[in-house]
Amino acid sequence: METNTIPAARSFTVIVLSSFALAFGAWRVPQGQMPLDVHSMLWWSVPLAVMWVALFCISVFRFGRKALWLLLGAPLAFYWPVWILLHGIPPCYRHGNCV
Repeated sequence: METNTIPAARSFTVIVLSSFALAFGAWRVPQGQMPLDVHSMLWWSVPLAVMWVALFCISVFRFGRKALWLLLGAPLAFYWPVWILLHGIPPCYRHGNCV
């Protein structure tokens, strides 16, 4: 009986490319307008970073040490969430009048 499973090398390639796409999206989305788009940081960048962490955890479970290559995308995925932790949410965002 033949099963239609994706070979491990091909599935790892798909996981790595998906990881980099999520990380790049988490980094790029808030830069769409200036001044920085805090709304995009909170509603796009943080959830994409959480999705990146989930993808990384699943990959570690599935591929073991080979999944450490996904850590190359970590700086991009965590750039804006760490920025929010260090700088806080600006008061203008809470008042709804960020220019």
